[in-house]
Amino acid sequence: MTTAIDTTTTIAAPPDAVWAALTDWSLAPRWMPGVTAMSGPVSAGAVVTFTVRGKERTAVVETLDAPRTLALLSRSGPVTAVYTYTLAAAAGGTSLRLLADVEVRGPLKVLAPVVRRSIAKEDGVQPERLRAVIEPVSRPAG
Repeated sequence: MTTAIDTTTTIAAPPDAVWAALTDWSLAPRWMPGVTAMSGPVSAGAVVTFTVRGKERTAVVETLDAPRTLALLSRSGPVTAVYTYTLAAAAGGTSLRLLADVEVRGPLKVLAPVVRRSIAKEDGVQPERLRAVIEPVSRPAG
């Protein structure tokens, strides 16, 4: 597989709070671009169903090491993607890293760089969007 996304952000919340939001599928539409619904068990090997751009898709919880690592594996035709979210305590809260490895097989393999760039552009914002969901909105004093 080849890396499409490797990005990290710091969220001003403890790892347990970040983990709770990351694995609360009802919040996914707020931080996963294009996702309008997501459901399923949060357990290793479980199948998670999500709706993205009007189409139902599935992912498998490939790795679950609470509250440190969550990896979701999905396949769509010749494209296989593994999104790995890694949490670590950091100064000021939690460091959240998203690493997305994307493999393109068959005749479309020649388009792999384009597919990876598209995925990076669309989903590279996930950690920042999750941060916005978790951190309280700052209100002006007064």
